[in-house]
Amino acid sequence: MRFAVFMGVLLALVGFAMAWPDRIGITGHEGDLFHMIDAALRLADGEIPHLDFMTPLGILSFTPMAWFMSLGFIGGKAALLSNLLVALLLAPLIWWVGYSRLAGRTQFVFGAAMIILCSALVYGGSIPTTSLSMFYNRWCWALVFCILVAILWPARVKEPIWVLGLIIGLGLSILALTKMTYFITFVLPIVVILLAQKRWAVLGVVVATGAIVLAVTSYVFGIAFWQAYAKDLLQVALHSERGQPGVDLTSTLSSPPFVAGSVALVGAVIWLRKTGREALGLYLLLLAPAFVLVTWQNWGNDPKWLFLVGLLVVSNLPQAGKAREVGLVIASIAFTVLAPSMVSLTTSLGKTLSTDWTTFTQITPSGPISDIWIPTVRAEDSYILTPIEGLPREEPLRVFNGVTLPDCRLREGLIRIVQSYLDGLATLPETQGQGVLLADLVNMIPLMSDFPRLEAGAPWYYGSDPGFADAEYVLIPKCPLRPYSRTKALDALEEGNIPLELVLETPQMFLFAVR
Repeated sequence: MRFAVFMGVLLALVGFAMAWPDRIGITGHEGDLFHMIDAALRLADGEIPHLDFMTPLGILSFTPMAWFMSLGFIGGKAALLSNLLVALLLAPLIWWVGYSRLAGRTQFVFGAAMIILCSALVYGGSIPTTSLSMFYNRWCWALVFCILVAILWPARVKEPIWVLGLIIGLGLSILALTKMTYFITFVLPIVVILLAQKRWAVLGVVVATGAIVLAVTSYVFGIAFWQAYAKDLLQVALHSERGQPGVDLTSTLSSPPFVAGSVALVGAVIWLRKTGREALGLYLLLLAPAFVLVTWQNWGNDPKWLFLVGLLVVSNLPQAGKAREVGLVIASIAFTVLAPSMVSLTTSLGKTLSTDWTTFTQITPSGPISDIWIPTVRAEDSYILTPIEGLPREEPLRVFNGVTLPDCRLREGLIRIVQSYLDGLATLPETQGQGVLLADLVNMIPLMSDFPRLEAGAPWYYGSDPGFADAEYVLIPKCPLRPYSRTKALDALEEGNIPLELVLETPQMFLFAVR
């Protein structure tokens, strides 16, 4: 009862923090948020991910936000309410897993951590920001933790076999339809653990549940949905710089920010086996590659899996003796390494109610992002990175359709540079209402203006030619946010032999008309 009341109070606090504000101030990663709003708008308008627009993220990543936007909420508020909705939907699962598997204070620690993961306003990290970005990663981690606690901890109350099977089957299915990375990396160790535990009936329910979800999804969207999903995943993994957006795999294991966590993981495996819990130690070792691979693939490389390592050790501490002391040291290391991230996640919840609006400015007065504000200094910043003059270049400057592109990239000032693009487009009345392809990582032009989204386009450019056929104009930044994205877009334009005519040049861009 106490745990249920605790969960209710937490949800009430989160509900107040998410529902009360009529605007949201973000201090970083605005491009990520705008990408999600773009995708959610498409879904709200009836488009289907993968079939109608390109994205490596599953349909459930956008569904909560799309639903609120279809009800009339605009971008920032829809993002906040999406966090709240996911927390409410997962709350019964979080309560049941905590109630049936954990005891004492660990119940409350688990419940609080899961609600915070569902509803925080930052991906994690150690820098206090508000970004509303990459929330799908947090949602997936919360679901993964619920599944793993349900498997690794024995049930403290009588539970029908189908309950655990349903939790795992639905959980894995939701992961596959939210972000496939989590499904691919965790499904194998979870199945192996169930086989090792000889839970044949549970595994049968898991397979049956997954088959039903697969059948229903295929019936609603068609088999082509899965084919297009696989195509998008392969495009990003093999032909994009976003397949692994953070540090390399070796650094995820052994660089200074991560080495203590790796030591805690190895120490926990050894400690569990030395204290007579050989099976648990083996299961944790089986899960280690999945922990590392997901952390490596996610931007920021936040080792959230350390929460499970610390919780597993604490839950199995002996009453006394040296083994208890060693276990406390291992758990302390895991929680200490994770602490900056958890503090960032927790404190972000209060920032919806404590923003100093005198230091923020509205991005645009109307449209789907009109309730999103950014720091005034960030809105006014405009910095580019260029090579040091006089040093030799590895490659010659790119020449495209008769114009030479400078070697530079945008460092700060995304909002300001997009506004400069719109100012340039405004000088050509014939461009109004036409589809504009921006040869860069994220096309914010439709979100900040009345220009339409490109049919079959990609909210985030991962290469290839999504939306190219619907473009009447091609805008090439002189200093793009991601030079790699500009290069891939130019390569695709050249390979497609798309006839272009230069119609405008400004200090920030080249604008070509498609003839």
